[in-house]
Amino acid sequence: MENFVINTFNNKIMKFSENVFRILSENPDFRNYEQLYHYTSLEAIQAIIRNRSFRASNIYMMNDPNELVHGKNYICDWFSKGISDKLSQHLKNDSSERFSAFVFSLSELSDNMHLWEKYGNNHKGIRIGFTPKNLIEYWNKIKGISVFLTPVVYHNYNSKFLAPYGNEFENFKNDFISTIESYFIENSMSDIEFQNLIYCSSIIATMIKRKEWSSEREWRIVCLTSGPYHENIIGEFNNFGASIKLENKCDDTLKLLTNSGHDYTSSKDVLKIGCNAGKKERINYVLSLLFPPRTIMNVSKSVIQTR
Repeated sequence: MENFVINTFNNKIMKFSENVFRILSENPDFRNYEQLYHYTSLEAIQAIIRNRSFRASNIYMMNDPNELVHGKNYICDWFSKGISDKLSQHLKNDSSERFSAFVFSLSELSDNMHLWEKYGNNHKGIRIGFTPKNLIEYWNKIKGISVFLTPVVYHNYNSKFLAPYGNEFENFKNDFISTIESYFIENSMSDIEFQNLIYCSSIIATMIKRKEWSSEREWRIVCLTSGPYHENIIGEFNNFGASIKLENKCDDTLKLLTNSGHDYTSSKDVLKIGCNAGKKERINYVLSLLFPPRTIMNVSKSVIQTR
């Protein structure tokens, strides 16, 4: 049966998603606002509002130099030797053209000093709160892609994944592998199914990082395109060299800067400015100028000092 691997993966990842969202919903900090957070610069929020777009980064151009490599090394050891050897040979040849995945990074942490320093322009930037359901719906507006929201699971070098999602990930991983192994003991694996296994293994690798990153409590929107030349993929050159992004440019972008209401009226604590960003009143005023006149977003309620 073709697509057995894909169907198995989809079923298992759906169960995993349900379980980790249950754990997240039990977190008192999440229950207060039901938001995940993205730290960025004031220049970036200006571009988001003016261009009506958010951009997700290519998985091969993230800030972790070992992105994907760390996860792939472990995945290859999970299967029986025959499959593992073959997977290892092919996964190492992956590239942005062979595996077209884009990530929009978030955190469970609403006011974290490390995140402000590293991603919030050294405390001079802004932190955006997103309602998960709204964020998934937003990225799903792009045609021809698959979207899922997942926590990053952190590996501590002794085959253990850290809490709070490590156990659920172990269950997902073991269930997926045992189902695949059992099926292909009695059925030959076609070239198509092997390519599907490479693809699913690469997706799993996007969810794994080293334990040194665990303080960030990262969640990810992962967008998977059918190929490297989707119409929403843009390439550009900047100070860091070449950059590849997936852009969602639409009027609904501004709705993401509200909480769950989607009526352009923002609840408190959706936007928060850094302590070194400048006078709050001035930033509120500039933000009100950036939003188009037809919006009725109450900026003064949505932007507050961090401390």
